Amino acid sequence: MTMAKLLEYQPFKAVYLVYSFGTFILVKIPAWFFSYVSPSRRPRPTWTIRRSLIIRSFQELQELFTVKIHLQLSHRDPLQEVLDSSLTDAKFVWLEPIPDDSPLFCGEIRRFADITGVKPAKIAGYWFLRRGSAWNGPNAQPGEKVVLHMHGGAFCIGTAHPSDMTANISRGLLEYSGTLQRTFSVDFRLTASAPNPPANPFPAAVLDSLAAYRYLVQNCGFEPKNVVFAGDSAGGNIALALVRHLIENDLSSLPPPRALFLSSAWLDLMGSRDGPESSRVQNALSDIFSRRLPKGEFFAQYAITSLRGSLDLDVVKTNRYFSPAAVGAQPPEGSTLFKGFPETYVTTGGAERFLDDSKALVERMKADSVVVHEDFSPDAVHDFLIFNWHEPERTEVFKRVCSWIDSL
Repeated sequence: MTMAKLLEYQPFKAVYLVYSFGTFILVKIPAWFFSYVSPSRRPRPTWTIRRSLIIRSFQELQELFTVKIHLQLSHRDPLQEVLDSSLTDAKFVWLEPIPDDSPLFCGEIRRFADITGVKPAKIAGYWFLRRGSAWNGPNAQPGEKVVLHMHGGAFCIGTAHPSDMTANISRGLLEYSGTLQRTFSVDFRLTASAPNPPANPFPAAVLDSLAAYRYLVQNCGFEPKNVVFAGDSAGGNIALALVRHLIENDLSSLPPPRALFLSSAWLDLMGSRDGPESSRVQNALSDIFSRRLPKGEFFAQYAITSLRGSLDLDVVKTNRYFSPAAVGAQPPEGSTLFKGFPETYVTTGGAERFLDDSKALVERMKADSVVVHEDFSPDAVHDFLIFNWHEPERTEVFKRVCSWIDSL
């Protein structure tokens, strides 16, 4: 039995955890602190000692939990109802699935679902309210704007529950917007593969997000022209795929949203631009992911295997629903990759590995005459908007994004 396999069992796992955390706190953090006294020794010379320590800790802990001891990826039970009494400035709702015979369930999403065996399912969602505001029911007020958020987490971890770090995006939008009174986050099904039971490959998350959008428009009465899709990291990939589904299939009962907001979106799943000068290499020491993992880090490998299910790997490499920013991404027949897309705001960090994904997206959207706003923060890491400590970039970007949303 290998050492890695041995560490999956007790008491070896417990002993290793105690040893690793003790070493982390008593040895590694003090050593990093003294090393980072000199700006030239920090992951980025412009960072503070505090930020350098936080990022280095992220890298170390990610490797500990996902590589060395192969902890199973756990999350909240999506079939368990959440009592509103347990939530603050939020409301839980159930979302009915898109009927299997619905005209909304069509095109590439239907084709992929038939291959991977994905069926529509009942899921949950959460309303996020302005701090201290009253709940007046789900129905839209005349002219009311709303943001539909798809959370990050490599398609396989995280939740829309207010306890998740990604909920800080909804809170940030509500704090700095002058027009938004609430946002809605969809608790889409998470994908999984070995060593966990295989579950929910593509297009489960897109299909669930479609159900959430239908809920906002057809049940709550929001006009599509007043809806903004938002997604961070893998959630940005899902949001973009949902917009694509609505545009390519010209669904009269459910038109595309007014706009799209993407934060650190993961849009080139196989890293088609990987090389010495790519952001995945150049920013390997400054991003939140483990710096010692090989190309295609654990989360990426696991996420891609889980997401594609029975689909061929080449689909992930070049299909526009998976990797729209990839070098070989294939547009729909007789069209271009982003023809007809709504106005889009793209933000990312200059210190993150997925920087090239956002750069490629902006370039391609501009080539297809999409109104796109690029907002790149030079010293920010991946998905920095979910980290309350990532200042001043977080507040600065939220103010600019919210000013844009208010102007729509």
